[in-house]
Amino acid sequence: MKQKERHHIIPRSKGGKKERKNIVMVCGDEHDRYHSLFQNKTPDEILEYLTNTFWGGNYKIVKEFAKKN
Repeated sequence: MKQKERHHIIPRSKGGKKERKNIVMVCGDEHDRYHSLFQNKTPDEILEYLTNTFWGGNYKIVKEFAKKN
C-alpha cells in the first residue's frame, strides 16, 4: 500500500486552516507531483493560471464541457 499524506486544499501559507474540511489524504507520489506543478497555489489560483495560460482566457468553455460530461 502506498503511503498517504495530508494535503491542505487551501495551503496553510495562504490562510488554510488545519481543519478536516481543508485536508485530503493523497498518495505521496501524487502529493509531490501536485506541488511540483502548482507549488502552494490555491485551487482558484490554479484555475486562473490554467485559464490565462492554456485556455486563452476562456474558462466558460471548460465549464460547459464539464457539464456535458
